[in-house]
Amino acid sequence: MPKQLKNIYAYWMVIPCFVIYGLFFLLPSMMGFGFSFLNIRNFEFSAASFAGLQNYINVFTDSYLNIAIKNSFIFAFVTTALKVVFGMLLAVFLNNKLRTTNFLRTVFFLPAVLSSVAVGIIFTAIMHPTRGIMNVFLDTIGLDVFAQHWLTNPQIAIFSVAFIEVWKWTGFTMVILLAGLQTIPESYYEAAEIDGATAWMKFKYVTFPLIMPAFTNAMVVNLIGGLKAFDIVQSVTQGGPGSATEVFGTLVYKSFGSGRYGEGSAASIILCIVVLLVVLPVYKFLSTKEVEM
Repeated sequence: MPKQLKNIYAYWMVIPCFVIYGLFFLLPSMMGFGFSFLNIRNFEFSAASFAGLQNYINVFTDSYLNIAIKNSFIFAFVTTALKVVFGMLLAVFLNNKLRTTNFLRTVFFLPAVLSSVAVGIIFTAIMHPTRGIMNVFLDTIGLDVFAQHWLTNPQIAIFSVAFIEVWKWTGFTMVILLAGLQTIPESYYEAAEIDGATAWMKFKYVTFPLIMPAFTNAMVVNLIGGLKAFDIVQSVTQGGPGSATEVFGTLVYKSFGSGRYGEGSAASIILCIVVLLVVLPVYKFLSTKEVEM
C-alpha cells in the first residue's frame, strides 16, 4: 500500500473518535459554558435572558460555598492519601506469586465495579447508630466506647463518607500501581540483593522510583475523583447532617435540582477551574520525579 494512502487511511480511522469526542465532550462543555452566562429556569430556553456574571456571583455568595470547598478539599486529600497508601501496600503484596494471588486481586478490585448507590445504601445500614453492624460489633466485643453516630455526627460525618470512598476505590488504585510494579525487570532486584540491600532499601531505591509514572497517574486520578465527589456523598448523606458533608458536587446538583440551570452551569465551570488549579501543579511536580527505566 502506498505511503500516502496509508496516511489517508489513518485519518479516516481517527475521524469517528473525533466525532464522538466532539459530540459527547466538547459540545456539552461549550454549551455549559454558554449557559453559565444565561438566566435559565426549568428548561424554558425561550424565556432565557443574558445574566452576565450574575450566576457566578450567586455561586460565590452562596452561604454553603465555603463549607462545600472545605469539605471537598478534606475529602479529596484524605481519600487520595489513604487510597494510594493502601493501594500501594496491596499492590506490593499481590505482586508476589502466591497460590491465591489472582483470587485476591479480584476480591480487592471488586468494590470498584459495584454501583455507588448500592454501596451507599449498604454502608448507610452498616453505620446506623443503633442497628448498624459496625456499632453492634463494637458493643459485642466490649469496645462500645468507640461506637459513634458515624453519619449523623457533624464532626465525623465527612470522614465516615471518606472511609466508604476509600473502601470502594482502593482496589482500583491497587491495579494502577500493580501494573507499574510488573514493568520492573527482575534483574534490578537481583542486582540490589547482590549489593546487600534490605527489603525496605529495594522498595525505596528501586521499586518506588521506577513506578513513579503509575504513582503519578494514581495520585492525579484520585485527586480529580475526590474533588469531583458526588455519588457516594449523595447516596449516603445527601450533604447532611445539615451541611456537614456538603461538597462542591452536591452544591452543583442542588442548583440543577432546583431548576437554576445557569447557576448550576456556573458552579460546574468553577469546579472545573478548581480541579485544574489543584491537579496541574501536582502532576507537574510528580512528573519531574519520574526516572527512565
